[in-house]
Amino acid sequence: MIFYFSGTGNSYQAARAVCGPGEEPVDLAKCLREGERSFRLCPGETLGFICPVYYGGVPSVVLDFVRELSVSPAPDYCFCVLTCASSVSDAAGMLGEALGKRGIVLRAAYTVVMPENDSIHYTISPEEERDAILSDAEEQLKVIAHCVAERRRLGLHIPPRGKMVTRAAYPYYEQDRATKNFSVDDSCVGCGKCVERCPVGAMAMEEGRPTWVKEKCALCMACIRCGAVHYGEATKGKKRYVNPILKCCH
Repeated sequence: MIFYFSGTGNSYQAARAVCGPGEEPVDLAKCLREGERSFRLCPGETLGFICPVYYGGVPSVVLDFVRELSVSPAPDYCFCVLTCASSVSDAAGMLGEALGKRGIVLRAAYTVVMPENDSIHYTISPEEERDAILSDAEEQLKVIAHCVAERRRLGLHIPPRGKMVTRAAYPYYEQDRATKNFSVDDSCVGCGKCVERCPVGAMAMEEGRPTWVKEKCALCMACIRCGAVHYGEATKGKKRYVNPILKCCH
């Protein structure tokens, strides 16, 4: 069983690539919204978690899901795949600690470099560069899928600098999740797609326009896929990112 969380499609692509024949990844944000917390594994079934790295750590929605997760029987092999634009820092350690509190041992952590999707803090790569990164990621994911199939126990290897980066950066994630920073401009057509995409239900349609109804969100960039949605002044005039797999599948 493979759980995934993805706002712009990178981790969804990774989850699809790592799944075995006939297997479909499970959207953990949907499980969280619908109150599904208990899962039963088949004998010998692998348990996997695939998600992006935010501010050197794990997205809030992933931690919320894991904190309430109940899996039986306990998996013999649990792994994670972390997607990022540069470094995972101590994200694997953070996830491993959360899983450990639920009696689950994280046996292996893999990293896949994917295109930058954070248009708040960075500039989105040109299409040619994006395609090259995705092509490399496909090859990395083939190797990871093979390692997962063989249940390789790589353990967690977090360098001291990675832990320092996470300790310094992650508190800003909590700060930046404030939805007061979001707005929508007059180019909005009221389609409601941004509301549908929000994994934590932080948005709603009011009088034909999206609005933010919770104080914090997951900061997953799903709503910012639309050029009418902005995060302060930081995203205005910037390109937005969406993984091609979402254009094909959603």
